[in-house]
Amino acid sequence: MKILTNIRFLKVAGIAQTLFSFADFIQKDKAAKDIKLIGVNVENNLKNNGQAIILKKQGKNFQIISVVMPVPNIKETVKKSASINDVEKEYEPLIKTYFSIIIKEKPDLVLLNGTYYLPWCLYLAAKRAGVKTAIHYHGCLTKETAHFAKHQRFIFHEMEKMFFSNDNKYIFPSQMAKETVTSEVFKKEIKHFCILPNPISLHFFSAVKSKKKSKRIGSIGRWTYVKNPHFIEKFAVYNARQAKNFTIHIVTNIDAVARLPLKILDIVKITKPMDSYKLPNFYSKMDTIICPSHFETYGNVAQEAVASGTPALITQTMGVAETFRRFGLEKWIIDFSSPSKVAKAMEIAINETVDSALRMDMQEKLNPSKIHGLLLEYIRRN
Repeated sequence: MKILTNIRFLKVAGIAQTLFSFADFIQKDKAAKDIKLIGVNVENNLKNNGQAIILKKQGKNFQIISVVMPVPNIKETVKKSASINDVEKEYEPLIKTYFSIIIKEKPDLVLLNGTYYLPWCLYLAAKRAGVKTAIHYHGCLTKETAHFAKHQRFIFHEMEKMFFSNDNKYIFPSQMAKETVTSEVFKKEIKHFCILPNPISLHFFSAVKSKKKSKRIGSIGRWTYVKNPHFIEKFAVYNARQAKNFTIHIVTNIDAVARLPLKILDIVKITKPMDSYKLPNFYSKMDTIICPSHFETYGNVAQEAVASGTPALITQTMGVAETFRRFGLEKWIIDFSSPSKVAKAMEIAINETVDSALRMDMQEKLNPSKIHGLLLEYIRRN
């Protein structure tokens, strides 16, 4: 079976981590010996005069196709577009490039990761080519753009609605994600779907937890509205006024740092994005990880932290909260409305430990071989 999918080489991105975990599974697991995975990566280059340069990197049964071409800025495109049809016209060169790759590679299935404009373009190309599609629902575009101006929200909502079809297969990382998309985006019942939590890469379970308690608080993620960075800023100010009870360590995309107020930069420690294999060391040095997101279809950071032996405090509007309840970690699902309340929850969490038996249980139930094996089993079905 040949699967074509979209990829992005981003370090602070759950989609990228989950996809490359799947690619690793494809190359190593016997259950996937009949699978060939083709990842298509698009890089923006305005100097190519509209022409796409296609580069290939071949592995055992995993191939990467890099497309280098001019790609319009999505936010600017949406602002000037009267309808979703105008957006589609603007991205027609990219859609045609995706289409030509699909025609040449002849995949049995196009697996879409996420619902932003690149997977949307790939989806339109797959539909034109008449190839079956499965959508791995990482992120909800309607939720991600909820704070945008009305017209922009409308266009992005229309974009996400186009992912609906009774012929599609859907993979949701949580029941909450499925219910949200059904009720707030498609407003129709979905015919073919499965719910699979995101796996935890095994290197997180090898982390050795630091026994020293130093009140280090960690946060990892994109500096975007849906991740609720405003709370982190607010908490940093609160913490500074409380004689710096905690030290706050933030791992985020560097371009976001330039937009942070100077008063915040003076009272937190910023770390640039790091490779997944370096993250367990970061987690193990923290006493608590905080995830104050307004909404996430899942939330890899929280379960990676726990797998590394560090408590994580999360919101109930994250899909990973279902996993926390499954493993008896309801106490770490908290309300992030008040810095003082969160500070109290942190004080308690800092003095708690992640039981080794719990980490072993998570390793058994959420290991990549098991989750990816179930994913393959689902997309192989007719």
